[in-house]
Amino acid sequence: MDVPFRRGRVAITAGAAALALVGMSASFAQAAPADLREQSAQQQVGSQASPGQSAADLTGGLTAEGLVEQIVGSGVDVSNVTYTGADTAAGTVSGVTDLGIESGVALSSGAVSGEYSSLLGPNSDDSMSTISGTAGDADLDAIVSPNSTNDAAVLEFDFVPETDQIAFTYVFGSEEYNEYVDSSFNDVFGFFVNGENCAVTDSGDPVTVNTINNESNAGLYNDNSQEADTPFDTEFDGFTDPLVCAAAVTAGEANHIKLAIADTSDEILDSAVVIEQGTFKANTAPVAEDSDFTTTLDTPVETPLDASDVDGDALSYTVVDEPANGTLTGTGADLTFTPDSGFLGETSFTFRANDGAADSNLATVTVTVAEEPTEAPTDEPTDEPTEAPSDEPSDEPTETPSDEPSDEPTDEPTPGGELPRTGVDAAVTMGAAGLLLLLGGAAVFLTRRNRRS
Repeated sequence: MDVPFRRGRVAITAGAAALALVGMSASFAQAAPADLREQSAQQQVGSQASPGQSAADLTGGLTAEGLVEQIVGSGVDVSNVTYTGADTAAGTVSGVTDLGIESGVALSSGAVSGEYSSLLGPNSDDSMSTISGTAGDADLDAIVSPNSTNDAAVLEFDFVPETDQIAFTYVFGSEEYNEYVDSSFNDVFGFFVNGENCAVTDSGDPVTVNTINNESNAGLYNDNSQEADTPFDTEFDGFTDPLVCAAAVTAGEANHIKLAIADTSDEILDSAVVIEQGTFKANTAPVAEDSDFTTTLDTPVETPLDASDVDGDALSYTVVDEPANGTLTGTGADLTFTPDSGFLGETSFTFRANDGAADSNLATVTVTVAEEPTEAPTDEPTDEPTEAPSDEPSDEPTETPSDEPSDEPTDEPTPGGELPRTGVDAAVTMGAAGLLLLLGGAAVFLTRRNRRS
């Protein structure tokens, strides 16, 4: 049975009790820094799990095969499951939403369940420890060399994937944070797919206490220490964001995976890794597509990124090469290109999509910036056509001027005289005063108007 050994009271299995006590006595006598770790571990206080959180280990009816069933998703067949380690160090957990994972399988260098769980909240102690007295692991020893490991928990199985890649999501946390960062107490874990560890940072370093913390890869780290007022509902003093392990495998054939965690340099201040339920599955990388867009001088244009994923995974996007003659704004796939002032011609940028496990191919987006088009003359008729002259006679003949005098003389006003009046006094008589002049063949009547008195 595991006994809590905390920086104040450490859990010690019955088989390891004598050895642990001898080692503890020797280290207390030396009064070295490691003694402070043990003293603190001996003072630990267990607690009940937070409401909504639960865990079960292998001491009950749960089996190693049951653990694997919890994490395996689509496109993978598994076989030959084995587990090495204390029965209290492996199990299932649920309700740990503050870790970014609702439920999954946990492997611990301490205890998964019970009042001395290394991961269930709240953070009642900054040095939770359980000494299992089990051996370390050779593959983990190689990572932390020249140090060695203890209290290893190791789950292994074979699997046949449908595709040439597998991926799964996990969170690593530890009681070693933050006091023992960059020390020899560098608790470690590894996910060895066909012998190669896929639990690594972007730079290729194994994920450990020393590689993800407040100083290194801080953007992936969550501080839950007493000094930070324990903002997260978990026993971990610190833990990573959900990370993805992705590995190349041979499709349609048997592959092997080994999941392992252990204490480093001693057996106290526990660490654990949680693998998200259902995420161990075959994966296909997304596909990104080239695209072309056109705009005019000094005019922005929307340039959405085009990518797809047959697995239906959510995609993220990264611009690899920025455009040389303009700027991009926006988030995710929804980008807008704004050309540099006065730029005309063709420019481009490149991007990749990622499904959380694998990058897509590199795709190119090309943008052509052209002049505003000039409106060309049209051959189309206007709305109101212009009437063309016609040789056809009109319906109404045009009156031709005549040289013959009209029947009624035209009464022209005499310059300087009065305008004609109506009435009797306007009568005009024509007599001897009328003179007929023949001028150029035209008859002109000159009249004298006589006013009656």
